[in-house]
Amino acid sequence: MPNETDTGPVVGLLADPNLPGELARRLADGLPQVLAARLDAPWTWLVETVVEPFEANDRGEGALERARERVRRTRWDTAICLTDVPATAGGVPVVAEVADGDNVAVVSVPALGGVRLLPRLRDAVVELVGRLLEVEPVPGARGGVRGGELLRRPGDRSGSSDAAVVTRRGGVRLLAGAVRANRPWRLALGLSAALAGGIAGSAFGLMYSNLWQLATALDPWRLACAYVGSLVLFTGWLIVGHRLWERSVPQRDLRGLLNAGTVLTLVVGTAVFSLALLTLNSVVASVIVPPEYLTRVVGHAAGFGDYVRVVVLATILGVVAGAVGSGLEDDATVRQVAHGHRQRERRDRAARIDAAAREDP
Repeated sequence: MPNETDTGPVVGLLADPNLPGELARRLADGLPQVLAARLDAPWTWLVETVVEPFEANDRGEGALERARERVRRTRWDTAICLTDVPATAGGVPVVAEVADGDNVAVVSVPALGGVRLLPRLRDAVVELVGRLLEVEPVPGARGGVRGGELLRRPGDRSGSSDAAVVTRRGGVRLLAGAVRANRPWRLALGLSAALAGGIAGSAFGLMYSNLWQLATALDPWRLACAYVGSLVLFTGWLIVGHRLWERSVPQRDLRGLLNAGTVLTLVVGTAVFSLALLTLNSVVASVIVPPEYLTRVVGHAAGFGDYVRVVVLATILGVVAGAVGSGLEDDATVRQVAHGHRQRERRDRAARIDAAAREDP
């Protein structure tokens, strides 16, 4: 426990870039007040935030060592690391790795799920800070990891953690959190070549009147199957074309989780992409296709359902064209949705940072 001074202990938040970094900045704004309200301590809490890559291997063990360095070399009394690397222990999701003797812990953000991330993260951080600094919670204060359970690590723990906070709520929350950390909506908006191809394909579908006849002749289930098929094609094209399937992670359960997260991320991303095209096509069709002309082309009184079918078919063509266009995308842009590729990129950046620090006199 730190000395009871006016300034109080310094809590450091060391976060990976992207989602963990964003959460750390948002969390730091009100964390001193939350700590004061929930932990029974006489001092004023101080919180500092640093965003930098810190993974050293596929299990994120480099985070603990970097946190130890921060505590040793700075005025930090404790360090809480935030990473978007999923972690499991015996198939059970790990929320946090705890090293009591060093006053450090690593929180795996995906284990907190895909919704209400900031409140859940705040609860976890408050619990960990109280544990590491040996401060009791205020009676009746809320907090802690819901469904969390402390798992002690027996045997030699040199260089590793003393314990892990696991949750028995299953892998669904972990998978949802992994997808959230991948931020699939950014993929959909960042594929410029695919978007250009999608707009071109959709324009062809909206301007070529023979396709209107085909659209109104197709049964709804056929259009639905074609729509789903176009999304599957787009997802598969991205995985194969940009080599997103993870094979290098040695742990089988973690490798399966990473691949499942990548696939679901791409499914959500391509769905967002198609919905954007669908919205755009709906606006364009309502403006440039007069009902009288559509009636003359399809051979019967055109109604709302006919417009929907034309727009859906145009969107399908746009998604297929977007899949082809995605082959022109930069690999680094697409691979940002894959945990394994982001980890390797961060390890390279962390190595460069360490090398620069060693060279700096």
